[in-house]
Amino acid sequence: MTNTQAAVVDTDRYTVSRTVVVGAPRAKVWRALTDPAHIAKWFGQTARIDALEVGARGSFGWDGHGEFPLEITEVDEPETFAYRWFTQGGDFDFDRATEARFTLVEEGETTVLTVVETGFDRLSDEEETRRGQLESNRQGWDGELDELVAYLEAASV
Repeated sequence: MTNTQAAVVDTDRYTVSRTVVVGAPRAKVWRALTDPAHIAKWFGQTARIDALEVGARGSFGWDGHGEFPLEITEVDEPETFAYRWFTQGGDFDFDRATEARFTLVEEGETTVLTVVETGFDRLSDEEETRRGQLESNRQGWDGELDELVAYLEAASV
């Protein structure tokens, strides 16, 4: 596996971030982040995105955890992709959703991929709940981005 670092929680800003260096060109990483057929190979078991444009809706699904709705907030191919998603269960609540923003920087034959998830301060009025979700998503990004790197470095995407 290419150079990776663990996700980091910033409790003052209520963010989770992680940067990984992927042994794949940026176009390949972009497809793995934005094409539902590829997303479902590394990020849960199901993925649906209605269109690759701001305002489009979709969902990601994990066996045993359910479907989590999303709405795309930024598309700047091949550099930036972002969506708000609601991981609390129930109907999509845009005001209580976090935003995951991916930036891709090509460096030679590798891609530096950074994800920053923000908005944990909106999830609840209870600090313990917000900090618990920060930690849960920190662990999630560690596992999921490790899966992405392994998928990209082993597959023809």
